[in-house]
Amino acid sequence: YDVQEPNVWPNTADCDFDKDFKETFQAGFELRRGIARAFVRSMSRALEMPGLPSLFTEDEFSAMGLRKYPERRAVNTNMYSDFDGELLRELEHVDSTVTVLSTFENGGLQMLYNNEYKNAPNSGNDFIVNIGKIVEDIIDNELMSVRHRVKEVEF
Repeated sequence: YDVQEPNVWPNTADCDFDKDFKETFQAGFELRRGIARAFVRSMSRALEMPGLPSLFTEDEFSAMGLRKYPERRAVNTNMYSDFDGELLRELEHVDSTVTVLSTFENGGLQMLYNNEYKNAPNSGNDFIVNIGKIVEDIIDNELMSVRHRVKEVEF
């Protein structure tokens, strides 16, 4: 079954902006998809699993989003971590396949290490690559997925 939905692009009164936004976003997506595929090829070589890239040839890297966490006007109890009570913007989770992300200069990303959440460095103009649980399972736990979250930060 095809479960993909069409992209919804901005539709403002500025046609040039709309066109530029879509082209920039699509180029960013293709760049990140290329990084993810290169990362899988690198894992394949390092783990001596030559068939690994063939498992990631369709729509395995097919989602991209922009997130800007707005300033909160109110806080409710479901925004706190069950792990340590920290106020969060994004709940703790493990990704599914391969995630390529940029935090630029925005703080808040944390990764669980030795049963403690540690702040991830800001990526600047670089990328952070996470493998997810499905990849971890496929490669027989040779590399581990990372549980992570985004904590509340000041604007």
